[in-house]
Amino acid sequence: MLVPVTADLDRGPAARPLKILFLSWKDLAHPNAGGSEVVVDELAMGLRARGHEVALVCGGPIEARPYRVVDNGGRYSQYLTAPLRYAREFRDVDLVVEVVNGMPFFSPVWRRGPRLCVLFHVHGEQWHRYFPTPVASTFRRIEARGVPVAYRNTRFVTISASTGDELVALGIDPAAVHVMDLGATVAEPVTPVERTPEPQFLYVGRLAANKRVELLLEHWVRVAPQTGGRLVLAGDGPDRSRIEARVAAEPALRDVVVEGRVSEARKAELLRESWLLVHPAEREGWGLTIVEAGLCGTPAIAYDVPGVRDAIVHDVTGALVADDDAFVAEWIALTEDAERRARLGERAAARAAEFTWDRAVDTFLEAARLAIETHREGEPRRLSVVRECERDGATGALPPDSDVRESAVPTTGIARSVHLLKLFRKEAADPDTFYHYLAADTLRHMRRYVDPAGRTAIDIGGGPGYTAEALEAAGARCHVVEYNFAELGLHDRSPASAMVGDGQALPLRDGCAGIVHSSNVLEHVPDWRAMLHEMVRVLEPERGLGYLTLTNWLSPWGGHETSPWHYLGGERAVERYRRRYGVDPKNEYGVSLFPIHIRDVLAWFRDRPDVETLWEGSRYLPDWSRWIVRVPGAREIVTWNLAVVFRRRGATR
Repeated sequence: MLVPVTADLDRGPAARPLKILFLSWKDLAHPNAGGSEVVVDELAMGLRARGHEVALVCGGPIEARPYRVVDNGGRYSQYLTAPLRYAREFRDVDLVVEVVNGMPFFSPVWRRGPRLCVLFHVHGEQWHRYFPTPVASTFRRIEARGVPVAYRNTRFVTISASTGDELVALGIDPAAVHVMDLGATVAEPVTPVERTPEPQFLYVGRLAANKRVELLLEHWVRVAPQTGGRLVLAGDGPDRSRIEARVAAEPALRDVVVEGRVSEARKAELLRESWLLVHPAEREGWGLTIVEAGLCGTPAIAYDVPGVRDAIVHDVTGALVADDDAFVAEWIALTEDAERRARLGERAAARAAEFTWDRAVDTFLEAARLAIETHREGEPRRLSVVRECERDGATGALPPDSDVRESAVPTTGIARSVHLLKLFRKEAADPDTFYHYLAADTLRHMRRYVDPAGRTAIDIGGGPGYTAEALEAAGARCHVVEYNFAELGLHDRSPASAMVGDGQALPLRDGCAGIVHSSNVLEHVPDWRAMLHEMVRVLEPERGLGYLTLTNWLSPWGGHETSPWHYLGGERAVERYRRRYGVDPKNEYGVSLFPIHIRDVLAWFRDRPDVETLWEGSRYLPDWSRWIVRVPGAREIVTWNLAVVFRRRGATR
């Protein structure tokens, strides 16, 4: 069963002021802000009023609030920068609260301390309304399979019992799910507001696909001839221009008014003067606007779907319907029955008065207390520091004037990951620092399995030779095989030994290499399986070590410089790049960049009896996050850059 609210807040960690960090994808200032942003703001304000310190990290735009709000980037980039922001500014917080609106931040991967996950509703099939089928299916798998695994030791706060049931159905422990009844408030009118003399019906919410406003317009075409009056749409969103165009073009919609985003005062006025609230959404976390309408004595008609069914008591505070025909019939019937409409409105007002934000904050703090008290400290954070980074092979070669050489360099744990990602962000401006650190990091990883000294190493696609230089400093004899001759002179440097060759058909004999390395080349060859076969073929059996990294297609950087628009299709991403910059991207989809998926690469290794994998995980994330590559769907996005360390058992097939 779901965790009840005990609200015993006078003991334990919750009795002292807490430092709480919220992670959410939008702020109230965002043009597409909706109910979830209202909830976060109300919680933050309520927590602050009780003496707790609150900060919100989210995507922009933002606006000043009584609590701290940090602009952490754009719609997609914020999911990459959140761990960096946390490590830089918020590592001392008592609690991280991750607000999941579809795409999670995967805070358990990089936050070892107490966490809460606030999830408003399970998206399920809704993903297909926003993305092409392959991407939508991936996001759906992340939600259905990745979230239960990644958040298995995290408590959840949700906003309706039906959403709680959906979480349990996904595999979340029922004892870890807290149901928080939301509060509701509406602005008080300056002057009394009366119901309109002619029927007025109101929709309040985002103008977006999942809200099904266009379905509501189709219903209105059937309802209007029977009821008369007008339909008002109050809200903004990505579908607004299309809806406005349709309203202007279709005579049957002449009595539809698109007001757009309205002030709280105007919303309250519309709620009080309208006869009914019409709510066509196919799924909600909780029908906040339904309860707000109830406060104004306005009953609602909605579909009997998760979240919404918790906000309406059928035939007591409004009407729940099963299908489109029933929606239309109930709309007409309630319009014609003033007595029933008044009775429902009166009961809706009485029930809505029971929902307060103060009670919601009580529930939240109870969940916070339990999250802090029951948190089990896992693997302790480790920070290994290299003070000098000498060129004796211990850490690999570094440039004499590198910033990495001048300061303490983290080499393990989350500190290493943060440092690596910070350098990656500066890769274009300072490639030497990034690639020297990456080469040193690769060498450290290789040393777990072999001593490079005295070995022959092959670096496929090694370009200007950063990894080759590190291997040679460690005593190996390294040769770079590069398909593109120009790459050998990048960044005004070149490897000591290099040859031009194709990774899909290496000009080398079988078993000649003690080390075979390839960094982010596999996604650039048309036949990646052929290249893997070649890496295994030239590797010395039993003693040799293979080291492979690749950028998988569905990672945030899968489209390289065309990211994140590759999520909408590789060709569309290339066209957008051309329009914006007037040139072709260096990595062009279908020409020099090809989709590759972690699922397929790992399956290839599993199917090779002559290959033993020693390590599989994310190149950028800490070692303890290796489990993510075992989670279908989630691994394709969160891993970002896959690393596989392997050996050749015997002769290749």
